Amino acid sequence: MTTPPLPHIPPGTVLTLHSTDWYHPEKASHDNPHNMVIMVEKVHTDGATATAVSVWVTGHTITCTWPTSESHPPCVELRVRVDALRRTVAEGPV
Repeated sequence: MTTPPLPHIPPGTVLTLHSTDWYHPEKASHDNPHNMVIMVEKVHTDGATATAVSVWVTGHTITCTWPTSESHPPCVELRVRVDALRRTVAEGPV
């Protein structure tokens, strides 16, 4: 069985991530597990292989004022499990 390629997630995609779908290695996210809803700016798949377990995702929280205010750097940077990204693509837009 071959591993499917990493999914393409375009900027602007809204991801609903369960607490087990993401983490931040430098922050204590495991001490405060919670779901996250983010608008993707970029899924960093450069250099990642099809067998990668997680990739960096940068974007904005759904409560961020970015869409209605001046552009600013992403306010969220998370490691997201590739299987969660594949699930999102398979489920399609909400």
